[in-house]
Amino acid sequence: MPDSSLLTRRALLASLAATAARPQATRPPNIIVILADDQGYGDLGCQGSPHIRTPHIDRMAREGARLTSFYAQPLCGPSRAALLTGCYPVRNSLMFNHIPRAKTGIHENEVTIAEVLKQRGYSTAMLGKWHLGDAPPFRPHRHGFDSWFGLPYSNDMWPFHPKIQRTPGENPRLTAARTRAEYTGYDGQGQTYPPDWFPDLPLMRNDEIVALNPDQSKLTGQYTGRALDFIRDNRSRPFFLYLAHNMPHAPLFPGAAFAGRSVRGRYGDCIEEIDDSTGRILDTLRQLNLQNDTLVVYTSDNGPWAPYGIDAGSAGPLRGAKGQRVGGRHPRAGRVLGPWAHPSRTGQLGGRRDH
Repeated sequence: MPDSSLLTRRALLASLAATAARPQATRPPNIIVILADDQGYGDLGCQGSPHIRTPHIDRMAREGARLTSFYAQPLCGPSRAALLTGCYPVRNSLMFNHIPRAKTGIHENEVTIAEVLKQRGYSTAMLGKWHLGDAPPFRPHRHGFDSWFGLPYSNDMWPFHPKIQRTPGENPRLTAARTRAEYTGYDGQGQTYPPDWFPDLPLMRNDEIVALNPDQSKLTGQYTGRALDFIRDNRSRPFFLYLAHNMPHAPLFPGAAFAGRSVRGRYGDCIEEIDDSTGRILDTLRQLNLQNDTLVVYTSDNGPWAPYGIDAGSAGPLRGAKGQRVGGRHPRAGRVLGPWAHPSRTGQLGGRRDH
């Protein structure tokens, strides 16, 4: 592959289709995409982090393909739009982050990778953050996913955002969030939102609201448990799992078993919990003898949210952060075994959009 080439979603699908057509392939490969939220380029052990332990993702990087010049958009929503559609977000009007109660979202005629795979007999599921419109027509289960469990947008879009104006007798959760953000720093510090700026944050199962303003320390664990159930339930057919973690997007909520474990504070706790989640997924694939039939990709949506200080990640040797033109580069690790096995590391350009 020449240095100027781009690894795109279209190229990936073409490769998978070609592999599935080989005589030794008895079924199309399973695909699992694990997406972290606001993780920095330097926040993994394999990327040189001296403080955050990620043995399972590091193992993926050793055993699979490691892309160190993989580019995405610098914001949550546009990056997810490019990942799922292969289009430049400006082409499908998804070049900004949707806020709650948005009137727009992903268009009904837009084709997602889930829809493509579903047409080829895949079982599809999404877990975690969507952020492509929260109104019913825009939700994941209407765009190729058989099921969805997660949040419709970012985890800070709730009544406990640190920019919410102070009011007498305010909710203690809001006071605690503001106190933490004032300690770490935050994006737009000094600006304020009216008290009703954000509605209650819904945790959803398709169109059903499971909880409002949920305990976010349980989200990573809930997503992981459901991911394992989905893999077990679909062991006999090809499946596509899109696991879009809410962490480590601020505010940070590590699970109880991980809180206080990392020397990198809450941020490190969240990354180490995601690493543990990734390890449990890989272990389950081995237990079900699916490791030779499954492509697993680990990546992030954009760079670290630098204004949050110690509650944000690190760009490592790179400059820039989330929201900046130079803030969209991050590592991507893919673990591919069986007929696709080819441990490698490349600095060749990669990206989420087709051309």
